[in-house]
Amino acid sequence: MRRRDFIAGLAGTTAGWTLAARAQQPTVPMIGFVDAGSANASADNIPQKVVLYEEDPRDSAGKSYVGSAVWRTEVVPPGPGQKPNIAARADIEIPAQNISIRWSLRRNDDKQLPASHTVEIVFTLPPDFAHGGISNIPGVLMKQGETTLGALNGVAVKVTTNFFLIGLSSVDADMQRNIQLLIAGSWFDIPVVYGDGKRAIIAIEKGTPGERAFTDALGQAVL
Repeated sequence: MRRRDFIAGLAGTTAGWTLAARAQQPTVPMIGFVDAGSANASADNIPQKVVLYEEDPRDSAGKSYVGSAVWRTEVVPPGPGQKPNIAARADIEIPAQNISIRWSLRRNDDKQLPASHTVEIVFTLPPDFAHGGISNIPGVLMKQGETTLGALNGVAVKVTTNFFLIGLSSVDADMQRNIQLLIAGSWFDIPVVYGDGKRAIIAIEKGTPGERAFTDALGQAVL
């Protein structure tokens, strides 16, 4: 599936808003760490490629803007009686549009939330952003190059302005499939619906730093 075809398909997309209760809770702060003993620590700072694809009614090919993603892992402070939790995080910059994004994946330790893992996506936009903010993030699509591997099984909710939370299904078969997709995909797409109704896709490369961050975060899951 080509990305512009996927963008067009978002026109009829609606997300299941089943995480409303979680959306009212404050996010858990994260503390970054650097493994000084890792021989690959310096390689983790190498930015990976990001491309923002936007639909354009005047051009069937749309518009594209290149950016970067810096991957790292973070330790999420555990709650009482909980094990330490490692999160994979990407700090994303798209300079031409003055967009910054914080993307993170971590194991879900909230027993009241029926999700194996959660994905948090937080946008920082310029005050004069042409599209009036981010209205919807339907999900995440894993890819291997241009080959679509599949969409992650879960539900998404808008927590607050430009802040989205995706809860990945905790059903065993869904969880195993999601983890396999997260590990196998070298890229992933985030479909976006802007506040003015226009649609876009943000394609993010994992690269070696992202692969390592995903492995660390998902290594806590029982495969």
